[in-house]
Amino acid sequence: MIANQKIRTIVSWTIYPFSWLILLAVYFGAEAGYYKLEITPSILGGFLIVFYLICERVIPYEAKWQMTWRSFLSDLKYLISTSAFSAVIGAAMAYFTITVSNNNNGIASHWPFLVQLIACILIYDALEYATHRAMHELPGATGKFLWRVHAAHHLPPKVYIMMHAVFHPLNVLNNNFLVMTLPIWLMGYDPHVVTLFILINTLNGLISHFNVDVRLGWLNYVMVATELHRYHHSADIDEAKNFGANVPFYDLLFGTFVYRPGVPPKNLGVLHDTKYPDYGDYAKVLALPFTKD
Repeated sequence: MIANQKIRTIVSWTIYPFSWLILLAVYFGAEAGYYKLEITPSILGGFLIVFYLICERVIPYEAKWQMTWRSFLSDLKYLISTSAFSAVIGAAMAYFTITVSNNNNGIASHWPFLVQLIACILIYDALEYATHRAMHELPGATGKFLWRVHAAHHLPPKVYIMMHAVFHPLNVLNNNFLVMTLPIWLMGYDPHVVTLFILINTLNGLISHFNVDVRLGWLNYVMVATELHRYHHSADIDEAKNFGANVPFYDLLFGTFVYRPGVPPKNLGVLHDTKYPDYGDYAKVLALPFTKD
C-alpha cells in the first residue's frame, strides 16, 4: 500500500515534465530532419494518447471517472464521426498553419523566436478565452446558441482522455479556424514557432482531460493542465471556470481562476435538465444548437 502510494506520488509530479520531454524530442526530431514539421502533432498526439490510456487504467485519479465499455460506446460515435472530422480538420489546419507561415510576412515574422512563441500563445489564448467564456456566459439568443454548440463537450459526466474528442463540429471549426489559423496567418509567425505552439497546444489539450492525479504545484499559475481544467468540467457553475487553454493568465486577470489542490470537483457534466440529450445520442447532440426550447 505504501509502495503503491509512493509510485502514485512520483507519477503525479513527473508525468507532466516527462510529457514535455516527449514533446521536445518530437520537435527536435523534426528539426533534425527525421520527419516533416507538419506531422509532428500527429506523432506527439498518438504517443501521448496511448501512454495516457495506460496510465488511466493503472492509476486512475477517480475510479468513477474511468472509461467503461458503456461510455466508450458513446465516445465511439464521436471517435468515428465528430472525432474523425476533428482529426481531419485539425490535421488540415495544423498543416495549413505551418505551411502558410512559410509564405507570409506578417508583423511578427521578424521577431525573435521566443517573442513569437509567447505572442502566439497569448494571442491564441486571448481569443480562446473570449470565445470559450462567451459560450458559457454570453446572454441572449447568441449566447444560447454558442452554449449549445459547446455543450456537447460538457455532457459527459466524466473527464478522461477519450472524452476529449467529444465536440460539436461547429465548435471544432471555431477553435481551429477563427481562434488558431486566422491569427497565425495574420501575424506571420515562423513555421518552427507554429509547430512548437501546436505541439504545446496538443499536449495541454490532452493532459487537461487526463484522469490521473497530475500535480504541477506553482506551475498551475503558469500553465493550464489537469488540476485546473477538471474544474472547468464541474457541474457546479460557480466553480466551472478556468477558460484558458494553455496559460491561466486571462483567468487570473479576469477573476475566473479556480485552483483547489488535491480536491476534485464533486460532480462533472451538466446539471440534469431534460433539454440536454445524453451525449451518447449523437444525432440529438448535433441538432442541439438548432433546437427550440
